[in-house]
Amino acid sequence: MRKLLVVFFALLIAGNLAAGGRKEASGKPLVRVGTAGMPAPYGWTNEDGSLDGYDQAVVHAVAELLPQYEFSLEVTEFPSIFVGLDSGRYQIGVNNISWRAERAEKYRFPEHHYIYNDTGFIVRKGRNDIKTFEDLAGKTTVVEPDGAFPQLFTEEFNAAHPANPIKVTYVQQDSLKTYLDISQGVIDFSFTEQASVTLREKEFNIDVDFISLPKAEQEKLQNPKSYFVFPRTVEGEKLAAEVDAAFARLIANGKLRELSIRYFGSDISQ
Repeated sequence: MRKLLVVFFALLIAGNLAAGGRKEASGKPLVRVGTAGMPAPYGWTNEDGSLDGYDQAVVHAVAELLPQYEFSLEVTEFPSIFVGLDSGRYQIGVNNISWRAERAEKYRFPEHHYIYNDTGFIVRKGRNDIKTFEDLAGKTTVVEPDGAFPQLFTEEFNAAHPANPIKVTYVQQDSLKTYLDISQGVIDFSFTEQASVTLREKEFNIDVDFISLPKAEQEKLQNPKSYFVFPRTVEGEKLAAEVDAAFARLIANGKLRELSIRYFGSDISQ
């Protein structure tokens, strides 16, 4: 396993998130939030080392409504978010995490989601031979070996299609590189969320098409709703209920919608 990335404890405490200069010495319970801090616009690291993105901004907004806690944000690898929840290192996991049955058995998913993703796949602009899952057989793609939905679905698909599997290469690269590889014909397709590809397409003028799927098909890739996740402990249940209440307020007062539009250019919060 690769070494953990830089830890940003100070970002949410001494930086913009610690309202009134709160310190752990104040006696308030510390809530560590584990995140992968990527991909953009969900999260990214600025040149000065600070973390930015929609996930960070939503954590900030929740923390402002729960002043009884001290929040800190730690950047790690995606699989290590769940390891941290298991070990008690993290009290919350945040990284565009969708509901899956196997996850729900181990972790507490609250009532309110903060992202609703239209999920599908992208192909080179004008290509018309990839429209359904069955069209993916024998095609080429790249996925990150991080346990997220592209890896899980690809491996499930290949197990069900041993005679003609998806030709997959495992890589660690930014989604922009993947989109460029698709537009240049290096690979055939990639799984993605519409909000992400729309933003990148506008910013970099990439020649790709997003293939939308019916809801039932989308859910084979991942549940479109993404959540903060908590350990299934007494403390985790209590914190989940309090964060749920904070989300209800952020939805009602329009703050979640405002943050979504700021980072994605449209409301993907609900």
